[in-house]
Amino acid sequence: MRAALWRMGPDLYTKAVLTVIALLLLVIACNQYVSPATTTSAQGPFAGLQYAGPNSISFFDARAGEIWTYYTDGSVGPHFRLTKLGQPLAK
Repeated sequence: MRAALWRMGPDLYTKAVLTVIALLLLVIACNQYVSPATTTSAQGPFAGLQYAGPNSISFFDARAGEIWTYYTDGSVGPHFRLTKLGQPLAK
C-alpha cells in the first residue's frame, strides 16, 4: 500500500506552491514590458550647472568655469570665465 502512495506523485500543496512560484516568475519576467522603468542620467548636457536668480538668471558651469547671465526680458547678459579662485573674472 505504501508503495502505491509513494508513486502517486506530488500532492496538492506542492502543486499549489509550484504554481504560485511559476506565476510570480512570470510576473517578474513580464514586468519590464508592462511598465518599463524610466531611467535618468545625471551626466546630461546640464550636469554640473548651478543656478542663481531671481532678477537675472545666472548659470555657473563648474566644469568650464563659465558664468552665463540671462535677464528676465529675454536678453543675454555678460559672459564671464573664472580662471582662478581669488582672481577677477575674465570676459
